[in-house]
Amino acid sequence: MAMHFLSYPIEKRMPVYGTANADMEIVPVRSISDGDSCNVFKIGLENHVGTHVDCPAHFFNHGSKINDYPANTWFFYNPYVIRVSLKENQIITPEDIGKIPHGADLLLIQSSFSHFRGTEIYSRHNPGFHPEVGKWLREKYSHVRAIGFDFISLSTYQNRELGRKAHQAFLDPNGNNSPILIVEDMDLSVDLTGLTKVMVFPLRVEGLDSAPCTVVGMFE
Repeated sequence: MAMHFLSYPIEKRMPVYGTANADMEIVPVRSISDGDSCNVFKIGLENHVGTHVDCPAHFFNHGSKINDYPANTWFFYNPYVIRVSLKENQIITPEDIGKIPHGADLLLIQSSFSHFRGTEIYSRHNPGFHPEVGKWLREKYSHVRAIGFDFISLSTYQNRELGRKAHQAFLDPNGNNSPILIVEDMDLSVDLTGLTKVMVFPLRVEGLDSAPCTVVGMFE
């Protein structure tokens, strides 16, 4: 069985929503080359940078935070890959997704939009979801627990108000059935044929609404 990362590493410069490349704080604290006994770094970054998972507390004060979820939340045994070509600023609707197999617990949208990663197109002209997608999934496919994709955000930057409503549709604790977790800015550039299991490992920091994560896919 093969394994591949489906997430990006944290780097000094990374794309964020609205900005092609933002500087992360990666600062040496101790250095062997400077005579210290070991290497130590200080890292400073926003919790919605790089591959990260959005939880309900991102948009709802009474919503669940990253540490409110038990360990088994982050294991997905029936991922379903949706391969679709997306244009700049495109709004994704339920028709773009189509029928979902019964029992699918994670939807992965593989669009190849990551080819633009590091450019203004990726950060400011990304595709995004219509709020109806979140409502539709929660009403018709309650077995779907999370959605992930290879562009910067669920919200298209060119229609941020619609994007906020989309986030709310997916994450509202009071909506139909359970909220759907959102994994943004994934690396889905590998061939996803034979994907059988996905593991998401968020950075567990007390009090955070959401967090950067490492995602690993298992393949037959």
